[in-house]
Amino acid sequence: MTKATSVKKKRITLIGAGNVATNLGAALKAKGHIIHQVFSRSHQNAMILGHTMNCDFTTRLSDLNNKTDLIVVAVHDDSIGEILSNLKIKDKLIVHTSGTTSLSVFEENKYKQYGIFYPLQTFSKHDVESLLPIPISVEAPNKKVENELLEIASSISKKVFLLDSEKRKSLHVAAVFANNFSNYMFHIAHQILEKENISFELIKPLIKRTVEKLEGSTPFESQTGPAVRNDQKIISNHIDFLKDHKDFRQVYALLSESLTKSRK
Repeated sequence: MTKATSVKKKRITLIGAGNVATNLGAALKAKGHIIHQVFSRSHQNAMILGHTMNCDFTTRLSDLNNKTDLIVVAVHDDSIGEILSNLKIKDKLIVHTSGTTSLSVFEENKYKQYGIFYPLQTFSKHDVESLLPIPISVEAPNKKVENELLEIASSISKKVFLLDSEKRKSLHVAAVFANNFSNYMFHIAHQILEKENISFELIKPLIKRTVEKLEGSTPFESQTGPAVRNDQKIISNHIDFLKDHKDFRQVYALLSESLTKSRK
């Protein structure tokens, strides 16, 4: 981990105008970096972020110019290869923000200076936040680029790490379980309560407390519930209650089985 430090101000091009691009752009701009251009396939999204960053914006990759120090590709994973293959600027430092896509995507497209700049957070472009407490992992093919990316990351975050592609993938998979899947559990809870005209507000203190307990114990230590106790009577009762929700029944049964096995 590195400490925040001063760094030479960069001219930065943002490719993408979604949640990650918006938050990264705001953090970099706040630390004195210059957002030079914004690209998005959506004219509205490009315009909004361009106006927010007070910079030029475009919906055509061919309109991006090379008067930049760093290109940040903050798009969905399945669009990274297409963007890189169509981008004409090959001699500037370029990074993507994916947790799973490896460095090889740059090598396949003949880039000279490249790396990965992965902030571990669930972002919203409608609720921009400081990146100071947000972990950012960096990877590069050589020390020169690695050090440059570490400096840039350290200018906006207090938690900067070097992670290779395999470790970063592990981190991303863990993040999907911790964030995406847990949020889906909240959705299921919301649907069950809504059907019975019960306010979701009643369960929010429980959700908050579940997260707070992690400050003093591991998830394994703080786990409670009928599956941990192997209370098959209650589990069967709950599964029967979900008879009208096939998907929810399957999720409940699978998670209960996995939880019970974890205690053996």
